[in-house]
Amino acid sequence: MKRVLFVAICFAILIAGCIELENAGDEDATNAAEGGAEKLTVTISSPNAGEILQGDEDIGFDAVIKGGKEPYDYSWSSSIDGVLSTSRSFRQDPSKLSKGGHVIILKVTDATGSSGQGSVQIEVM
Repeated sequence: MKRVLFVAICFAILIAGCIELENAGDEDATNAAEGGAEKLTVTISSPNAGEILQGDEDIGFDAVIKGGKEPYDYSWSSSIDGVLSTSRSFRQDPSKLSKGGHVIILKVTDATGSSGQGSVQIEVM
């Protein structure tokens, strides 16, 4: 009985996820048909996911932003050290970051208030 209930719950969750994805596609099509801006996407291009940062030579933090409506507001943060910068790109001395595994997040908000974010995990030695 428990196994049947578990399968039924899993199936319901799967169906709900498919419906949500289907509706999201409809929204993108509506925006395109109405001449709306392309969805805001954020991809961190530097540092690379899994990169190990060490030493005292500055490392560049940069990203590729697509869609949305300019101007953009930027907020770079670290899961350990908090806010890093509010610039589009910046340079950081790894020795000024806490040692350990960081998730670096860039949240971008466009002129209409829409937002997107990208993230990478890095290690600071």
